[in-house]
Amino acid sequence: MGKDTLEQDMLISVIIPVYNSANSLSQCIHSILEQNYKNFELLLINDGSADRSLEIMNSFAGKDQRVTVIDKIKNSGVSDTRNMGISHAKGKIICFIDSDDWVEKNYLQVFVDHYTSSDTLLLQNIIRGKARDLHYKTYQIQADFTELLVRNNLLYFGGPVAKFFEREIITENKITFNKEVSYGEDLMFFLEYMKHINAIKIIDASLYHYEFTESSLSRSKHSFESLFKLHTAIKDFISLHRQQSGKKLKKYVYQVDWDIIESGIDQGIIGKNLNRKEAYKNLGCIASSINISHFIYTGFYRKALFLLLKTRQFKLLLKLKRTLNK
Repeated sequence: MGKDTLEQDMLISVIIPVYNSANSLSQCIHSILEQNYKNFELLLINDGSADRSLEIMNSFAGKDQRVTVIDKIKNSGVSDTRNMGISHAKGKIICFIDSDDWVEKNYLQVFVDHYTSSDTLLLQNIIRGKARDLHYKTYQIQADFTELLVRNNLLYFGGPVAKFFEREIITENKITFNKEVSYGEDLMFFLEYMKHINAIKIIDASLYHYEFTESSLSRSKHSFESLFKLHTAIKDFISLHRQQSGKKLKKYVYQVDWDIIESGIDQGIIGKNLNRKEAYKNLGCIASSINISHFIYTGFYRKALFLLLKTRQFKLLLKLKRTLNK
């Protein structure tokens, strides 16, 4: 498909989940409606907001026919909200934008200009204070897997924003955001999507502005169950790409997995003040799920955690973690 045909025919579905975002929502919506590329629909999904968010959304919908408001009266979380956006989307392409953020006028046009095929995921940089350190090129997932992940720290860039998803790939493969997970559901979505494409192109453009807020989920203490499901997804990802896993890649992926495991202990066990029975049960789940590679591809401190987990020295492990967390 040539670029001329692409620009003429491609409808983009921009999906924004909204929950109590009245302070930032107008700036976000304005930045999308003022795009140089005009062939898009804007789906605003209200997730049971208690502030003026719905009123603001309806005001924009009344002025621009590209805007559709979907009102979920009851709050059910960002995953369910994004899934609802996917189910209502009509575009060939899906773009997710968060309601606290905003994009520059050529954000969509740059994606369209770099589009080549449905099996290549396009990804732009994000400005979060400053742009991330990314290496701009097209990576074949089979041939360039280690460089793609390690050079770009891609597993920490797994959120749905600043990406150009094919709706058909999402719907045909039934890829959804896990509603049972409060943290890492976006990375799990990304890992699943990667199974169905051949390449990722990182575009030399930083047009998405991430705005950090005090209510950000990253400041929350997440449940052990959510973090353990993310740990399981990373393990499955490692297993799927076992043949491509050289030492450099293994060190990186197991580092990420250890970060999640430790978050499960710090947030999901210690942070939630679980009683001893529940704490030991959850630590037992971790102990059963890790293997010798978790020991080999990590540093001295985490080797010690591994041994404490595997020998079921849970009381000592929790004492160590609480001491270090002070």
